[in-house]
Amino acid sequence: MLAPWKSFSSGNSVQTAPLYMPLKAINMCLASTLISVSSVLNFSLAALLAVTLGVPISLASPSDSLLSRGIKCALYTTLALGWLAFDGEVKQAIWDWQVLGVWFSPLVCLVYVPFVLQAGIISSLSP
Repeated sequence: MLAPWKSFSSGNSVQTAPLYMPLKAINMCLASTLISVSSVLNFSLAALLAVTLGVPISLASPSDSLLSRGIKCALYTTLALGWLAFDGEVKQAIWDWQVLGVWFSPLVCLVYVPFVLQAGIISSLSP
């Protein structure tokens, strides 16, 4: 009797998924877990994360052209780290965190930026 995981093919070649597919799946799974948990604690934050994380992660896909991969990677990097270019906003976010206890800065730095940068890495891979 043949085991269900064995195939009838005569060769030992195994079909594997391209690298970007499991990376994108893991990224989407972790982001959806974060959004689900935060919806219990703060629904408006979860809705904001669903839009700002869900759209870039779901649109992340590799392309054949090196130029388009570079443009996508640059766009994702700008989307993740662009807020650092505004000195006043950074100072205000840090002041809000230290004085008022607002968790905008840690949330952006520890949650949003890594997820969007991972989407940029997915877009920079070749298909």
